[in-house]
Amino acid sequence: MKLDQAESEYLEWIQFAPSLPESFHRLVGVNIKDRYQVTHHLFPHLRYSKNVIDYFLAHIIFPKEMKEFPEKLSASGWDIGQQKIHPTTGFSGTNDSRDLLPLEIKQLDLDDQLHTNALVLERLLQLENNVVLMSRPKEEAPLRNAFLTFVRSLDPPVHVILDVGAQIIELTNIQVAHEWLKIVPLEEEKEAVVFFDDADELCAIDRKGYVEKLQTSPYSHRLDLCIVYLDEAHTRGTDLKLPTGYRAAVSLGPNLTKDRLVQGK
Repeated sequence: MKLDQAESEYLEWIQFAPSLPESFHRLVGVNIKDRYQVTHHLFPHLRYSKNVIDYFLAHIIFPKEMKEFPEKLSASGWDIGQQKIHPTTGFSGTNDSRDLLPLEIKQLDLDDQLHTNALVLERLLQLENNVVLMSRPKEEAPLRNAFLTFVRSLDPPVHVILDVGAQIIELTNIQVAHEWLKIVPLEEEKEAVVFFDDADELCAIDRKGYVEKLQTSPYSHRLDLCIVYLDEAHTRGTDLKLPTGYRAAVSLGPNLTKDRLVQGK
């Protein structure tokens, strides 16, 4: 705590922590840099202390998450789509969501675009695209490991994973990237994995575990040295100039709609 009265504030905290060991009854006895001490000997006794909770709400959570403004402008999809002098127009790459539009919005299907759905389906059914079923993994094997191993076994090799079906949900993107890179042999000359971090920034992680924003990394113009993992939330709207010949694996899942599939693919 970076406070002038840190000691007195800490004494307020421990009033509601009767089980706290006596060695931690003074702030000078706490070493914040000792992660094991904090997580195993201090935090379990303070986690339900009302004064601790009040402090973090008042000084950390509320100042960041609860901001007040003198005026507020809000609108829903129905407000935006209502009839008015200057109508709102928009564009969508697919027309599968027409049933979800507000009643005042009418979708205009242009004559020269009517063949688009058939063209998309034709491309999905091209000979170079095929569907491969993954066998059920053993009970003791996590699905994420089985999925990555399965993708690794495909021939020709896969350089891009598009997790449209959200098959990997128990790991963060950086963890998936790290696990995938571990099973890619060195002789394939792939040095890094491109992925989105928790801040929705494109990043690259190399074999040493070093993470850097893709734009400032040495791989920004050397994507031929990278493989790519895109989670379900980022399979739409991401544009990467990948080398010719790169092959992608697109995961499927329950209740996957056609528009999500074709936009993610």
